[in-house]
Amino acid sequence: MLALGAVSAQAQAPAPIDPAKQPPTAAGAGPVDQFTKADVTRDGKLSRDEAKAVPGVGDKFDVLDKDKDGSLNLTEFSAGFGK
Repeated sequence: MLALGAVSAQAQAPAPIDPAKQPPTAAGAGPVDQFTKADVTRDGKLSRDEAKAVPGVGDKFDVLDKDKDGSLNLTEFSAGFGK
């Protein structure tokens, strides 16, 4: 019976949030909304050119690209958004 409770609790764990599938907020100005809007290729990352479309982010691209893979993921983007 105890094992059943553990399995049930595991089955109810929330799924990871996919920012690209989130509806825009009323203001549409949060980092997830801006990231999704700028990600025109819908690959879940921003190229340097895509990042240039977001004021204040494109000029900090090299600093924000912490893993130096040539793109910004949502975490990297959010770290520089609005700063």
